Amino acid sequence: MKDDISLMEHRMNSMENKLDKMDAKLDMLTEKLLNPDYGVTARVNRNTSYRKIMSKALWAIYVVTIGLVIKMFWE
Repeated sequence: MKDDISLMEHRMNSMENKLDKMDAKLDMLTEKLLNPDYGVTARVNRNTSYRKIMSKALWAIYVVTIGLVIKMFWE
């Protein structure tokens, strides 16, 4: 009987340790996802702004290239 109680106590402590580890991992994941400076949302916003800037730059390059082609044929 005493061994059974000891075994149950050991298993409960083991479960508590596992729950504590899971809680720490969830906290880390939450921090990585929701951090306003380095989280997923911030990365998506940076990528979106970068894509908008690159789109404008590509359009400028297209316009200049088309202008040069037209100028070459015009002369």
